[in-house]
Amino acid sequence: MSDWVDWMRLGVTSYTFRWAVGGDSRFGDSFRPKRAVDAFGLVDRVSKLGLEVLQIADNMNIKLTAPNYRKLRETAEARGIALQLGTCGIDKAVVKRYAEIAELLGVSLLNVYAAERQPIGEVVERIRGFLPELRDQQLALTLENEDSGIYACHELAEILRRVDDPLVGACVDTMNSTVILEHPFDTVRVLAPYAMCFHLKDFIIRRTSVSGFSIEGVPVGTGMLNVKAVLDMARGTGREPDILLEQFMGRRVDEETTLEEEARWVRTGARFVRSLLSDV
Repeated sequence: MSDWVDWMRLGVTSYTFRWAVGGDSRFGDSFRPKRAVDAFGLVDRVSKLGLEVLQIADNMNIKLTAPNYRKLRETAEARGIALQLGTCGIDKAVVKRYAEIAELLGVSLLNVYAAERQPIGEVVERIRGFLPELRDQQLALTLENEDSGIYACHELAEILRRVDDPLVGACVDTMNSTVILEHPFDTVRVLAPYAMCFHLKDFIIRRTSVSGFSIEGVPVGTGMLNVKAVLDMARGTGREPDILLEQFMGRRVDEETTLEEEARWVRTGARFVRSLLSDV
Protein backbone atom coordinates (compact mmCIF):
# COMPACT_ATOMS: atom_id res chain seq x y z
CA MET A 1 0.00 0.00 0.00
CA SER A 2 1.15 3.51 -0.75
CA ASP A 3 2.02 5.84 2.12
CA TRP A 4 -0.33 8.67 2.97
CA VAL A 5 0.57 11.85 1.10
CA ASP A 6 1.25 15.25 2.66
CA TRP A 7 -0.23 17.56 0.04
CA MET A 8 -3.72 18.28 -1.24
CA ARG A 9 -4.48 16.20 -4.32
CA LEU A 10 -7.36 17.01 -6.66
CA GLY A 11 -9.61 14.31 -8.04
CA VAL A 12 -13.18 13.11 -8.48
CA THR A 13 -15.48 10.38 -7.26
CA SER A 14 -17.54 8.19 -9.56
CA TYR A 15 -20.61 10.15 -8.42
CA THR A 16 -19.17 13.10 -10.32
CA PHE A 17 -20.05 11.15 -13.46
CA ARG A 18 -23.29 9.66 -12.15
CA TRP A 19 -25.04 9.90 -15.53
CA ALA A 20 -22.10 8.69 -17.61
CA VAL A 21 -21.71 5.56 -15.47
CA GLY A 22 -25.41 4.70 -15.68
CA GLY A 23 -27.65 6.91 -13.55
CA ASP A 24 -28.41 6.64 -9.83
CA SER A 25 -30.63 3.72 -8.87
CA ARG A 26 -30.97 4.98 -5.28
CA PHE A 27 -33.42 7.57 -6.55
CA GLY A 28 -35.34 5.19 -8.80
CA ASP A 29 -33.70 6.60 -11.89
CA SER A 30 -34.07 4.62 -15.10
CA PHE A 31 -31.42 6.51 -17.08
CA ARG A 32 -29.09 4.14 -18.93
CA PRO A 33 -26.67 5.62 -21.46
CA LYS A 34 -26.08 3.68 -24.65
CA ARG A 35 -22.44 3.19 -23.64
CA ALA A 36 -21.97 3.46 -19.87
CA VAL A 37 -18.47 4.40 -18.70
CA ASP A 38 -16.73 1.68 -16.68
CA ALA A 39 -13.86 1.99 -14.18
CA PHE A 40 -11.25 1.93 -16.94
CA GLY A 41 -13.14 4.69 -18.74
CA LEU A 42 -13.17 6.80 -15.58
CA VAL A 43 -9.43 6.39 -15.16
CA ASP A 44 -9.06 7.67 -18.71
CA ARG A 45 -11.29 10.68 -18.02
CA VAL A 46 -9.47 11.53 -14.80
CA SER A 47 -6.16 11.32 -16.63
CA LYS A 48 -7.34 13.62 -19.43
CA LEU A 49 -8.52 16.14 -16.85
CA GLY A 50 -5.04 16.14 -15.31
CA LEU A 51 -6.36 14.99 -11.92
CA GLU A 52 -4.67 12.71 -9.39
CA VAL A 53 -7.35 10.73 -7.54
CA LEU A 54 -10.36 8.60 -8.47
CA GLN A 55 -12.63 7.36 -5.71
CA ILE A 56 -14.82 4.56 -7.09
CA ALA A 57 -18.05 4.64 -5.11
CA ASP A 58 -21.03 2.31 -4.86
CA ASN A 59 -22.79 3.73 -7.92
CA MET A 60 -20.45 1.56 -10.01
CA ASN A 61 -20.02 -2.15 -10.38
CA ILE A 62 -16.54 -2.93 -9.08
CA LYS A 63 -16.88 -6.72 -9.27
CA LEU A 64 -14.04 -7.68 -11.60
CA THR A 65 -11.94 -10.76 -12.21
CA ALA A 66 -8.55 -10.90 -10.50
CA PRO A 67 -6.70 -10.20 -13.79
CA ASN A 68 -8.91 -7.16 -14.42
CA TYR A 69 -8.30 -5.83 -10.91
CA ARG A 70 -4.58 -6.05 -11.65
CA LYS A 71 -5.08 -4.42 -15.02
CA LEU A 72 -7.08 -1.55 -13.50
CA ARG A 73 -4.40 -1.03 -10.86
CA GLU A 74 -1.63 -1.02 -13.45
CA THR A 75 -3.57 1.36 -15.71
CA ALA A 76 -4.13 3.85 -12.89
CA GLU A 77 -0.54 3.63 -11.68
CA ALA A 78 0.79 4.19 -15.19
CA ARG A 79 -1.21 7.42 -15.37
CA GLY A 80 -0.28 8.60 -11.89
CA ILE A 81 -3.80 8.21 -10.52
CA ALA A 82 -4.45 7.05 -6.96
CA LEU A 83 -7.49 4.81 -6.66
CA GLN A 84 -9.82 4.87 -3.66
CA LEU A 85 -13.03 3.00 -2.87
CA GLY A 86 -16.34 4.05 -1.37
CA THR A 87 -19.44 2.17 -0.28
CA CYS A 88 -22.45 2.07 2.04
CA GLY A 89 -22.37 0.34 5.40
CA ILE A 90 -20.29 0.44 8.55
CA ASP A 91 -20.17 -3.27 9.28
CA LYS A 92 -17.65 -6.09 9.29
CA ALA A 93 -18.86 -7.86 6.13
CA VAL A 94 -18.75 -4.68 4.04
CA VAL A 95 -15.33 -3.57 5.27
CA LYS A 96 -13.87 -7.07 4.86
CA ARG A 97 -15.15 -7.39 1.28
CA TYR A 98 -13.88 -3.97 0.25
CA ALA A 99 -10.57 -4.44 2.06
CA GLU A 100 -9.98 -7.47 -0.16
CA ILE A 101 -10.73 -5.41 -3.26
CA ALA A 102 -8.55 -2.59 -1.93
CA GLU A 103 -5.59 -4.95 -1.63
CA LEU A 104 -6.01 -6.09 -5.25
CA LEU A 105 -6.23 -2.50 -6.49
CA GLY A 106 -3.48 -1.03 -4.31
CA VAL A 107 -6.03 1.24 -2.66
CA SER A 108 -5.04 3.11 0.51
CA LEU A 109 -8.44 4.64 1.43
CA LEU A 110 -11.92 3.19 1.85
CA ASN A 111 -14.77 5.63 2.40
CA VAL A 112 -17.98 4.39 4.05
CA TYR A 113 -21.24 5.98 5.09
CA ALA A 114 -23.97 4.77 7.42
CA ALA A 115 -26.95 2.84 6.09
CA GLU A 116 -28.92 3.20 9.32
CA ARG A 117 -28.61 4.89 12.66
CA GLN A 118 -27.06 2.89 15.47
CA PRO A 119 -25.87 3.97 18.93
CA ILE A 120 -22.59 5.84 18.74
CA GLY A 121 -20.95 3.50 21.23
CA GLU A 122 -21.75 0.48 19.06
CA VAL A 123 -20.30 2.17 15.98
CA VAL A 124 -17.12 3.02 17.89
CA GLU A 125 -16.63 -0.57 19.04
CA ARG A 126 -17.34 -1.92 15.56
CA ILE A 127 -14.74 0.37 13.99
CA ARG A 128 -12.20 -0.58 16.66
CA GLY A 129 -12.79 -4.16 15.57
CA PHE A 130 -11.70 -3.22 12.03
CA LEU A 131 -8.37 -1.80 13.19
CA PRO A 132 -6.20 -4.96 13.02
CA GLU A 133 -7.12 -5.52 9.37
CA LEU A 134 -6.78 -1.83 8.52
CA ARG A 135 -3.32 -1.75 10.10
CA ASP A 136 -2.28 -4.94 8.35
CA GLN A 137 -3.08 -3.36 4.97
CA GLN A 138 -2.32 0.24 5.94
CA LEU A 139 -5.81 0.97 4.67
CA ALA A 140 -7.35 4.25 5.86
CA LEU A 141 -11.08 4.23 6.65
CA THR A 142 -13.13 7.42 6.36
CA LEU A 143 -16.66 8.07 7.61
CA GLU A 144 -18.77 10.35 5.43
CA ASN A 145 -21.58 12.67 6.44
CA GLU A 146 -24.04 11.01 4.07
CA ASP A 147 -27.01 12.67 2.38
CA SER A 148 -29.78 11.23 4.59
CA GLY A 149 -28.50 13.04 7.67
CA ILE A 150 -28.27 9.88 9.76
CA TYR A 151 -25.50 11.40 11.88
CA ALA A 152 -24.87 15.10 12.42
CA CYS A 153 -21.32 16.35 12.06
CA HIS A 154 -20.71 16.56 15.79
CA GLU A 155 -21.84 12.93 16.17
CA LEU A 156 -19.40 11.75 13.52
CA ALA A 157 -16.69 13.79 15.23
CA GLU A 158 -17.54 12.08 18.52
CA ILE A 159 -17.17 8.66 16.88
CA LEU A 160 -13.79 9.62 15.43
CA ARG A 161 -12.62 11.17 18.69
CA ARG A 162 -13.44 8.01 20.59
CA VAL A 163 -11.90 5.66 18.01
CA ASP A 164 -8.76 7.83 18.10
CA ASP A 165 -6.69 6.07 15.46
CA PRO A 166 -4.66 7.68 12.66
CA LEU A 167 -6.07 5.24 10.09
CA VAL A 168 -9.67 6.32 10.76
CA GLY A 169 -10.83 9.76 9.66
CA ALA A 170 -13.56 11.78 8.00
CA CYS A 171 -14.76 12.28 4.46
CA VAL A 172 -16.31 15.74 4.56
CA ASP A 173 -19.11 16.37 2.06
CA THR A 174 -19.89 20.07 1.69
CA MET A 175 -23.51 19.60 0.58
CA ASN A 176 -24.89 16.40 2.12
CA SER A 177 -25.61 17.75 5.58
CA THR A 178 -27.76 20.59 4.32
CA VAL A 179 -30.53 17.96 4.48
CA ILE A 180 -30.47 18.41 8.28
CA LEU A 181 -29.91 22.17 8.00
CA GLU A 182 -26.23 22.10 8.86
CA HIS A 183 -24.38 25.02 7.37
CA PRO A 184 -21.47 23.74 5.23
CA PHE A 185 -19.02 25.80 7.27
CA ASP A 186 -20.24 24.10 10.45
CA THR A 187 -19.81 20.67 8.87
CA VAL A 188 -16.32 21.57 7.67
CA ARG A 189 -15.27 23.24 10.93
CA VAL A 190 -16.27 20.24 13.04
CA LEU A 191 -14.97 17.47 10.77
CA ALA A 192 -11.91 19.09 9.15
CA PRO A 193 -9.61 18.15 12.07
CA TYR A 194 -10.29 14.49 11.13
CA ALA A 195 -10.50 14.91 7.34
CA MET A 196 -8.66 12.63 4.94
CA CYS A 197 -10.77 13.63 1.94
CA PHE A 198 -13.47 16.07 0.91
CA HIS A 199 -16.40 15.57 -1.42
CA LEU A 200 -16.57 19.10 -2.77
CA LYS A 201 -20.06 19.96 -4.02
CA ASP A 202 -21.51 23.38 -4.77
CA PHE A 203 -25.15 24.43 -4.73
CA ILE A 204 -27.71 27.19 -4.85
CA ILE A 205 -30.87 27.64 -2.79
CA ARG A 206 -33.96 28.96 -4.54
CA ARG A 207 -37.40 29.83 -3.32
CA THR A 208 -39.76 27.68 -5.38
CA SER A 209 -43.14 28.54 -3.84
CA VAL A 210 -44.81 30.44 -1.01
CA SER A 211 -44.15 27.48 1.26
CA GLY A 212 -40.84 26.03 0.10
CA PHE A 213 -37.30 26.20 -1.19
CA SER A 214 -35.11 23.93 -3.29
CA ILE A 215 -31.42 23.12 -2.97
CA GLU A 216 -29.86 22.39 -6.35
CA GLY A 217 -26.38 21.34 -7.38
CA VAL A 218 -24.28 23.56 -9.66
CA PRO A 219 -20.72 23.33 -11.00
CA VAL A 220 -18.16 23.82 -8.23
CA GLY A 221 -17.23 27.48 -8.03
CA THR A 222 -20.49 28.83 -9.50
CA GLY A 223 -22.79 28.50 -6.51
CA MET A 224 -23.23 29.72 -2.95
CA LEU A 225 -20.37 27.74 -1.40
CA ASN A 226 -17.28 29.76 -0.57
CA VAL A 227 -14.86 27.13 -1.85
CA LYS A 228 -11.73 29.10 -0.94
CA ALA A 229 -12.92 29.40 2.64
CA VAL A 230 -13.54 25.64 2.75
CA LEU A 231 -10.02 24.92 1.49
CA ASP A 232 -8.56 27.43 3.95
CA MET A 233 -10.43 25.78 6.82
CA ALA A 234 -9.16 22.39 5.73
CA ARG A 235 -5.56 23.59 5.57
CA GLY A 236 -5.94 25.43 8.85
CA THR A 237 -6.05 22.12 10.69
CA GLY A 238 -2.59 21.18 9.45
CA ARG A 239 -3.97 18.31 7.40
CA GLU A 240 -3.77 17.86 3.62
CA PRO A 241 -6.95 16.00 2.63
CA ASP A 242 -7.69 14.94 -0.93
CA ILE A 243 -10.16 17.28 -2.62
CA LEU A 244 -12.60 15.23 -4.68
CA LEU A 245 -15.14 16.93 -6.92
CA GLU A 246 -18.74 15.71 -6.77
CA GLN A 247 -21.93 17.15 -8.18
CA PHE A 248 -25.70 16.79 -8.09
CA MET A 249 -26.89 17.51 -11.61
CA GLY A 250 -30.40 16.67 -12.80
CA ARG A 251 -31.11 14.95 -16.10
CA ARG A 252 -31.48 17.17 -19.14
CA VAL A 253 -33.76 16.83 -22.16
CA ASP A 254 -31.92 13.89 -23.70
CA GLU A 255 -28.91 11.63 -23.18
CA GLU A 256 -26.50 13.63 -25.32
CA THR A 257 -27.29 16.92 -23.60
CA THR A 258 -27.12 15.31 -20.15
CA LEU A 259 -23.71 13.74 -20.72
CA GLU A 260 -22.24 16.84 -22.37
CA GLU A 261 -23.37 19.10 -19.55
CA GLU A 262 -22.12 16.68 -16.90
CA ALA A 263 -18.67 16.67 -18.51
CA ARG A 264 -18.72 20.47 -18.77
CA TRP A 265 -19.57 20.79 -15.08
CA VAL A 266 -16.58 18.63 -14.19
CA ARG A 267 -14.21 20.68 -16.34
CA THR A 268 -15.54 23.91 -14.85
CA GLY A 269 -15.10 22.68 -11.29
CA ALA A 270 -11.65 21.24 -11.90
CA ARG A 271 -10.37 24.49 -13.42
CA PHE A 272 -11.76 26.54 -10.57
CA VAL A 273 -10.41 24.40 -7.73
CA ARG A 274 -7.05 23.96 -9.44
CA SER A 275 -6.71 27.74 -9.63
CA LEU A 276 -7.35 28.01 -5.89
CA LEU A 277 -4.91 25.27 -4.99
CA SER A 278 -2.21 26.81 -7.17
CA ASP A 279 -2.52 30.08 -5.23
CA VAL A 280 -1.82 28.38 -1.92
